[in-house]
This record gives sequence, structure tokens and C-alpha cells, in this order.
Amino acid sequence: MKKIFFTAGIIMMAVTVTFAHSDMNRKDPKESRNEKREARKEHRMVRRAEYRNEVSDFTKKQFAIDFVDATNVHYVKTKDFEEMTFMEGKKKLRAYYDNTSNLVGTTWKKDFVDLPENAQKEILKKYAGYTINRVIEFNDNESNDADMILYGTAFADANNYFAELKNDNKAIVVRVDLAGEVSFFANMK
Repeated sequence: MKKIFFTAGIIMMAVTVTFAHSDMNRKDPKESRNEKREARKEHRMVRRAEYRNEVSDFTKKQFAIDFVDATNVHYVKTKDFEEMTFMEGKKKLRAYYDNTSNLVGTTWKKDFVDLPENAQKEILKKYAGYTINRVIEFNDNESNDADMILYGTAFADANNYFAELKNDNKAIVVRVDLAGEVSFFANMK
């Protein structure tokens, strides 16, 4: 009789261990739901990130009001601004909007001869070993107090020219105010 109880006990243990092992391999329905929930949450986060990289409809509408004659418009959202590159007549401009869809300012390409004459002379003298690559003009929107960021450097709002200069070793940007005062602005990368 002891042998029968002993054998039955061993069989019951073996069955218990077998079923316990197979239950461990089976997923808990709650875990499965949690995994699906996490996957949906991750998908929503990716979609939100994609949306954050788009220029807002508010900015597009404000741009259309600010630049009625703009053609060939291209939108891009950067770390600092929502930017619109466009044509106005034969002139190619770039408009910068802050995160509240207000115009910060515009830039467009200029020629070196467009700089004030005293600034031209100073640049040619002070930066004699440099080549003038490009000149842009920044026109500030005086009704917006947001600081502008160009070449990775913030500056107090004011209308300015920026001249990109390059020599064998380095590329720099100098700022020229409307009175012709020249100052170093930033190193280019």
C-alpha cells in the first residue's frame, strides 16, 4: 500500500512539474495586452514627433498674409524656427517664424558692393587674406522681440548684413550694421 501511495505521489509531482513548465512558456493575456498597449503608445509618439517636424498650419496662413506675392514656397521646420524659402518677383528670400507663428525676420542674398562703402574698405583691409563667399541681408521684424539665430549664433534684433569670408584655414562670418560698422560674428563649420 505504501508503494502505491509513493508511486501515486511521484506521478502527481511529475504531472505538476510538467504542467507548471508548460504554463511558464505560455504568455499571460494581461502581458500580451500590455505589450500591444506599449506598441500603440510608441507608434503615437513616433507620429507626434513627425508632426512636430512639420511647419504649422498657423505659420503657413500667417506667411500667406505677410507675403501675398510669394511664389515657389518651400517650408521647413528647424530646431529654432519655421522657415519658408520663396520667390518674390526675381528675388529669393527666406522668412523665419517663431514658435507662435510670428515673423522674426527675412534674409536674402546681396552682393559685396551692396555693403556700406566704409564696411567694404574695412573688410578688404582687415581680412585681406580672405575671399568673400556670400553676403546676406537680414531684415528684422521690429514688432517681434524674439532674437534671431544665424550661423548658430543668436543676436539682438536689428537689420544687418552678414558676409561669409574664407581663407585656406578657416571660414568666418562678419556682421555689418547699416552704418557700416564691421564686427566678427561667428566661425563657420
